[in-house]
Amino acid sequence: MANDLRNIFSWDKAIACGCQPSHYHYTADRVPLGTYEAVLGFEIWAKKIMAINCYFTITRTYQKIQLTVYCKEAGRYMLACGEIDFVSYPTQTVYVIEVRADQKKKIRFIQAQMKY
Repeated sequence: MANDLRNIFSWDKAIACGCQPSHYHYTADRVPLGTYEAVLGFEIWAKKIMAINCYFTITRTYQKIQLTVYCKEAGRYMLACGEIDFVSYPTQTVYVIEVRADQKKKIRFIQAQMKY
């Protein structure tokens, strides 16, 4: 998959392109908390909500994780603590990401910055 803008797939297109979203973890017991570097491999539009599911591979451990970015305002898919709109930022790029869990132990994607 090329480094491309607006490269968010539908589920079917992602599968057809060889992505394997089922290999990525999203639950609190499988996603490490903290700040770390990860490569954004691909993105898939969420089915039932206005969101983008981002599929990262942690650079140090090669662990595959899925994090969700929600639509904050008309067509902008951004984290509360950031300036990256995930609709227009590239995949196959290293990001420094921060992940936390809330009181209900649900994973929260807090922050992301491209690593330069």
